Amino acid sequence: MDKLRANLIRPVLVPLPELFVERLRSIVPPERFDGVLGSFSAPQAVGFRINRLKGSEDAALDELRSVGLSPEAVSPVPGAFAVPAEQRPQLLNSEPASRDAIYIQNVSSQLPPLILDPQPGERVLDLCAAPGSKTRQLACLMQDEGEIVAVEKVRKRFYKLKANVARQGSTIVRPVLGSGTAYWHREPEAFDRVMVDAPCSTEGRFRTDDPETTRYWSRRKIKEMQAKQRRLLFAGIQALKPGGTLVYSTCTFAPEENEAVLHKALRTFGDAVELVDARLDDLVGDAAQPGLLGWNDRVFNPHVSKARRVLPDGTFEAFFVACFTKHESTMRS
Repeated sequence: MDKLRANLIRPVLVPLPELFVERLRSIVPPERFDGVLGSFSAPQAVGFRINRLKGSEDAALDELRSVGLSPEAVSPVPGAFAVPAEQRPQLLNSEPASRDAIYIQNVSSQLPPLILDPQPGERVLDLCAAPGSKTRQLACLMQDEGEIVAVEKVRKRFYKLKANVARQGSTIVRPVLGSGTAYWHREPEAFDRVMVDAPCSTEGRFRTDDPETTRYWSRRKIKEMQAKQRRLLFAGIQALKPGGTLVYSTCTFAPEENEAVLHKALRTFGDAVELVDARLDDLVGDAAQPGLLGWNDRVFNPHVSKARRVLPDGTFEAFFVACFTKHESTMRS
């Protein structure tokens, strides 16, 4: 009977869209393709980090271990930990999770704030902030000193962002309900650092055991996302002080939403901005691949190779991260 019950609850696997697989084969290095394809159905480690605004790292880890969980540091990613996939329910229901001493967040999602590297006392703009995962991480990295303006356009997601930040105990986050593409008009060139974790086609979160993850994917969706991403990156650059740093990230493979968006920004702003090394190789090793220099007969600015596409491997989800430095004002752009 137990075996029959297990068969009844086993998820039905659905194939990934053929067009997606075809595109993926042209994006991922041949020697990595089978592993990446298999990651969409393989168990995923559950990443999390410690909320240092509510206690020490050692205390939280000791508490998790005391109830039978086996957290391991994801070296060398600072502050990142993971437990095996089968421990996810227990981790979610643990006492540290219930009081917000830990926060469940895939390790790849933790990379953009680490690359942005905000410092205590700075002003930081998070243009696409909900549900607040990276906003909260930024506050921890800043030791809750300075100011984070966290912008979210969708009202329901905005209130989720507010609640998430409030539970963490941060005092430096100022949630703003409004359009990320327009906020720079209110505070042009006013921020030391800007995070643009853009909405995307979420290809990195496709799962063969969850048909909802691929239901709305299409070329049209990619094009729609690209238009939004260009506007958001433009807005982020306009809000950034000369001398400041901006990180652009997505959780998708699509070059149209990644390298092509960077190419457009470089063409628009010229020498006022520079793409610099995203510095991911030391954090994720060979899971990081340089940005593509072309796609579908289109040639990109060679500097887009400084961006990094993180390939999924059971611990890391697929992600794309790029880092800009702003050299001079862009108010005429």
